[in-house]
Amino acid sequence: MLDMQRDGKRMKREDFIPDVIWIRREDGWMIPLDRADNPDAWLKLVNSDDSIVTQADDGTDEYNGKGIIPTSSSSAPRVMSRMLDLLDVREGMDVLEIGAGTGYNAAVLAERAAPGRVTTVEVDPVIAEHARQALRRTGHPVTVVTGDGVLGYPDGAPYDRMMATASALQIPYAWVEQTRPGGRIVLPLVSGFFECQAFLCLTVDGDGTAQGRFHDVAGFMRLRNQRDDAALWGDNEDDARITTTRLYPRAPFTEFEAGFALGLMLPGWVAGQREACDGTEILRVSHFASGSWASFSSGTDEHEVRQYGPRRLWDELEAAYDRWLRAGRPDHTRFGATITPEGQSFWLDVPEQVVSADRRAVSS
Repeated sequence: MLDMQRDGKRMKREDFIPDVIWIRREDGWMIPLDRADNPDAWLKLVNSDDSIVTQADDGTDEYNGKGIIPTSSSSAPRVMSRMLDLLDVREGMDVLEIGAGTGYNAAVLAERAAPGRVTTVEVDPVIAEHARQALRRTGHPVTVVTGDGVLGYPDGAPYDRMMATASALQIPYAWVEQTRPGGRIVLPLVSGFFECQAFLCLTVDGDGTAQGRFHDVAGFMRLRNQRDDAALWGDNEDDARITTTRLYPRAPFTEFEAGFALGLMLPGWVAGQREACDGTEILRVSHFASGSWASFSSGTDEHEVRQYGPRRLWDELEAAYDRWLRAGRPDHTRFGATITPEGQSFWLDVPEQVVSADRRAVSS
């Protein structure tokens, strides 16, 4: 458990968690658990080493008291601890956090950085206000800003450390611009269309770039404006190009390391899989920007591939998978990233060995 001391007293996670949290039922729905209705169950969950969901479906109550998608949470203390280790906050540092959540992590940052300044940015006004009140009530001098964390917070820049508690597909260049040379940025990065995540630890250089490697496996909710593009499969079925193949590259859809690697190599894709009524496994990929999609239907000796659009996505997937195999099936810790004003690139082992470049820069 994360154990912080303040004025001789242990900082309590329960002081930051809202009275209503969300738990998953066996039927798949999420339902609220109110502290007033079941204080023992609430406290047991809050004092566990698990993440606590504090909002579902962006707070819309679209399903009349039930929820489907977690959209805000308090991270598991062991995960918080690992991120803080990577961030390496020291006394007197100025820190920016993207994603205030409950305010608990910002409080821990404030303890470690004092007498430095800590600012946390939260896109959801309701969540931001909860964090603001919790931090004020517990006596932590953190500035809580309601706004889009993709833009950072230039009014408080430059920062010595920056961390994101929501996962990103693309790293906003504003985060690099607002971090001092030699400063560090830690975030969970989503490796493209296979939805695999790992912590990326970047060091900002004096030339306006940032570079670093991937570390532990992660699992965070997305930045709200970086959720997946719409999937295209199933459209224009009659116009698809149909071929067969004997290759069955299933691993990227089922194994983390294969999925992570191919996600880096094939940016901007969305993937899915399902089972047909006859038991046939169907694997799918799409690329919204080019209007291309592909599907793979498993057979006995040969498998059917349907591809539509200007790009032959399944051919590209097979080629990328072959490159990963030929490289010795490298795991995620052998990959790294470089961020420039033009976008981001990913590399294997050394920055010169680029596996993909995504020039869709996220600017401020």
